[in-house]
Amino acid sequence: MIIRTRLLIERVVILFCLLSSAFATAKDYDEFQLGKLEGKLIVQWIGPDQFLFIPDRQKPLKFTRSNGSVIQPGRMLTDGGSIPRPIWILRNYSPWGYAPAFIVHDWLFDMKHCKLPGYEAFSHRDAADVMAEVMKSMMETKLVAVDKATLFSMHLAVSSPIAERLWKEGKCVPPPADFGAKKPIAEYELDFDK
Repeated sequence: MIIRTRLLIERVVILFCLLSSAFATAKDYDEFQLGKLEGKLIVQWIGPDQFLFIPDRQKPLKFTRSNGSVIQPGRMLTDGGSIPRPIWILRNYSPWGYAPAFIVHDWLFDMKHCKLPGYEAFSHRDAADVMAEVMKSMMETKLVAVDKATLFSMHLAVSSPIAERLWKEGKCVPPPADFGAKKPIAEYELDFDK
């Protein structure tokens, strides 16, 4: 019993330390800049929790940051937002609730892991901030409701030490060559230019 109590206390202390350091570096809603989201978001279902992001040839999805830099995701595998399944029951914590932000964030990870051109311009922290910028831009242009708490908590999660480890240690997983060539069986499309 004493050993279990001690392990529980150690875990609580570790969790407290992790959360304290995360909150200390967390940004406020007003600190994130607005950008411009445009183009189409197209994903094709491959299997459970596995999707292929397919850039539209005429209107590719892109996010222009306030500093003028443009992030234009390429073809890649994605699961939407990597939100733990039990949290899906909470409002605004769907893996697709902020799909454009998740796709742009996943693309930055893909660039890093696969050493794609321009990857060296971004850090783990930049990737977290960019996701928050896309979310804020979606909120401010009324694509979704303004929810500062959701933005804060998601930014906290993607800037965490766990996410940083995934940034550093993740592997390049190229999308399958045989998917995306034919008409998708199931497709989700969102056009930001309409």
